[in-house]
Amino acid sequence: MSTRETEPEVAQLAAFLSSFNKESDRGAALVAASMLDERLEEMLRAFLIESTASRDLLAGFNAPLGTFSARASAALALGLLQQNEFKEITLIRKIRNEFGHGWEPMSFSSATIAKLTAQLPWLGPAEHEAESTPRGRFNAAVAILLTDLLWRVRLVRQERRTLRAWPNKTRI
Repeated sequence: MSTRETEPEVAQLAAFLSSFNKESDRGAALVAASMLDERLEEMLRAFLIESTASRDLLAGFNAPLGTFSARASAALALGLLQQNEFKEITLIRKIRNEFGHGWEPMSFSSATIAKLTAQLPWLGPAEHEAESTPRGRFNAAVAILLTDLLWRVRLVRQERRTLRAWPNKTRI
């Protein structure tokens, strides 16, 4: 790889962060959740067998794994997420819902949002945690989690499920 080339995950992260950091608080919550939801879908697609049944689980009207929540739960149940990542995704989803289901002005400083954001892990330098803002904490958590999930998709592809024949003694 030449010095001018970059890994696709790095390019995708850079493009996302460039846009994400310019968003309003409401926009940041919505965009972050959307990006994480897309990564979960991509991860599940990379893991499940290539079939119409797999595609139907993830997309389309009433798809069983068609929501952010369902995708996160499935990814955890399949061992594609760690417990701490699932917790962070759940918090980000709840923050997204607070912003997305209300019309009133709201920010990361709003009591409900600040309380949820405070539950996200501080992933920056320890000496800066005390001065971190709820938005800063959210941004850092999203950036680190997204970085992990972008690379995870590549790893999950190596574990893709395949159809197999199962030994069955009752059939001839």
